[in-house]
Amino acid sequence: MDQLLRSLTDPSTIVRWSAAKGIGRLTERLPAICADDVLDALLQTCSDPERDRAWHGACLALAELARRGLLLPPRLGQVVPIVIQAIGYDVRRGQHSVGAHVRDAACYTCWAFA
Repeated sequence: MDQLLRSLTDPSTIVRWSAAKGIGRLTERLPAICADDVLDALLQTCSDPERDRAWHGACLALAELARRGLLLPPRLGQVVPIVIQAIGYDVRRGQHSVGAHVRDAACYTCWAFA
């Protein structure tokens, strides 16, 4: 699981996407207490607003957990503010800004909630 969580920040989008899928599949098979630890690790991934790849990977993983019904109502109070922040994600880098991929992943997460 640790390798998958670290892969959420990989420079390659396909690696982040695959890691998110793997986290969803593994978390589905874990006891609830362990699944809760995975969610804590995902939320911690979003602690640095400058790390766009981490935000992107975490949103993809949150969407995978939501699609599988693994985000339980007691934890939504922590998850929803992160997703709302990700929807407006925009970080200036030199003459341009980055964040479209994070916003797209946040929209996918919202879709997964529905």
